[in-house]
Amino acid sequence: MKISLGEFEQQIDETILKRGLQYYKKGYVTNVDERGNGEYEALVEGSEEYTVNLSIKKGIVEDYTCTCPYDMGPVCKHVVATLFYLQKENMDVAEIPVSEKRTTGSHSRIKKQSSTEQVDNILMAVPEEELKDFIRQTCKRDKELRSRLLRMFANVNAPASASKAFYIGQIQDLIEVYAGRYGDIEYRQTREFGMAISEMLGNAERNIESGKYEEALPVIFAVLEAVTPVLNSSDDSDGYIGGCIDEAIELIGKLIEENINEALHNELFDYLMSSYKSNKLEGWDWHFTLLSFAICLLKTAQEKEQIKAVIASIKPTGEEWDWNYSRAQKLMLELLSKTEDEVAVTQYLKDNISNSDFREELIEQAIKSKDYKYALKLTNEGLNQDDKRLRGVADKWREYQLDIYKKIGDKDNIIRLAYHFVISESSHSYSLKYYYDLLKRMIPASSWQEYLEKNIIEVLRKSKWLDYSKLTSFYVWEEQWDKYLELLKKDASLQRIETAEKYLSSLYFDQLISLYDVEIRSFIKNNVGRSYYTDSCRYIRRMKELGGKQIADKLIEDMKAQYKNRRALLEELNKV
Repeated sequence: MKISLGEFEQQIDETILKRGLQYYKKGYVTNVDERGNGEYEALVEGSEEYTVNLSIKKGIVEDYTCTCPYDMGPVCKHVVATLFYLQKENMDVAEIPVSEKRTTGSHSRIKKQSSTEQVDNILMAVPEEELKDFIRQTCKRDKELRSRLLRMFANVNAPASASKAFYIGQIQDLIEVYAGRYGDIEYRQTREFGMAISEMLGNAERNIESGKYEEALPVIFAVLEAVTPVLNSSDDSDGYIGGCIDEAIELIGKLIEENINEALHNELFDYLMSSYKSNKLEGWDWHFTLLSFAICLLKTAQEKEQIKAVIASIKPTGEEWDWNYSRAQKLMLELLSKTEDEVAVTQYLKDNISNSDFREELIEQAIKSKDYKYALKLTNEGLNQDDKRLRGVADKWREYQLDIYKKIGDKDNIIRLAYHFVISESSHSYSLKYYYDLLKRMIPASSWQEYLEKNIIEVLRKSKWLDYSKLTSFYVWEEQWDKYLELLKKDASLQRIETAEKYLSSLYFDQLISLYDVEIRSFIKNNVGRSYYTDSCRYIRRMKELGGKQIADKLIEDMKAQYKNRRALLEELNKV
């Protein structure tokens, strides 16, 4: 979320706010550094020392990170402690409007140079040889800086034609820098490691763009081979390491689109096939992407047979959902679509129609050619296959049936299927309103209300789980406001009352105010924290807007008396 530097105390959970304030008061925030362009960095002591980074634009903290492992909410106490520091220590945050900046006495604070400006001053003033000596000596004892320097300027030391092994060595050096004692990369280090690998891939991408394809391939191959094992053993919760594999795969896709020579074509094709067979990426979708790329590349009958043999080696397991075999079927279809005629492709679809994607393609072909009889045959077979085990897939066949019956004007079947989707709990392609209106058009107007009450409302009320949203939709569409209010009273919540205002406030404002009163009292009783109090007070304002000022004022008075020790609640109530 975005945080206002001037009002963050109102945005952040009260418990985290208190802990952050304690950290600030104890002096745990150190080394606060303005890097320029609204970027700030700070060290915050805790069970360990953590690094906080903030990006501030016009008084708004637009981005923030902390190296701590906290994942119980959007903001940790270390970020909050840093915010208090910026607010209370008169840090000259240039992006904050002047009216919001704090001053000490009548003296304006002299702006401190950012770290970027200070570095620039040093680079301009210190002799070149002295800087070189500093870098040389620092690299001897700082392996992370040494690794970054070697990686950034790898072209200086690289052989004329750097091999895959050379780049694998670079990646292994990086792993040594960022890996923990057990050889894996911990959550807090994955971002830096991922950025380092992305730098290497960035160089490869620039080589592709400039036509130096031979120089790009070894980097891509090295990342796929050396980074994947790291991904399998590290905490990549934020996807930084997996993102590197994605980048490498995307670069292969870019290479395939280029006009590469025959030698490079053969090298890339052989690598894709051998990598797939070695199972280096097994368990990931990238494993099958290698074969898909090989299909895109193939030029000869021999290459086709190689791919065909590999795909054919993937056998069904007999499991209900065999993802690998389903993927293999799609790859075979992809291969046939590139190398065979339409008759062969269609025959393959028919021979493997248990694959729901293939069935769907055949149904669409039949509908397009107006062969509705065959299309219905396919949908009925699909229902028999999937109705009990895959409800979502089965409903897809029903949607096709409904489309067909509308085209041929089969009213009874339109009613049957529209009713199914009105009552059904599963998701579907069209909105509930679409099926509801379709059903209503099919039922005679004189019979509609009775049909609605007996076949829809009563059925939904007797179901195991009350579908409040669906029922209220029906009452709104039929303008049955009394029934809407009755349902709301039985299953009220603050959000539902607010939604109902649009429809019920002109007729039942007294009842809505009373419902708000009951629900707000219950909500405050069961929830603690400023964000909850802010929500509660927003609903109290709605009570007043509905004309319930007297009841709202009494509610505020009662809350102040009952919860006199909840300082944040009292502050929010005073704003109403």
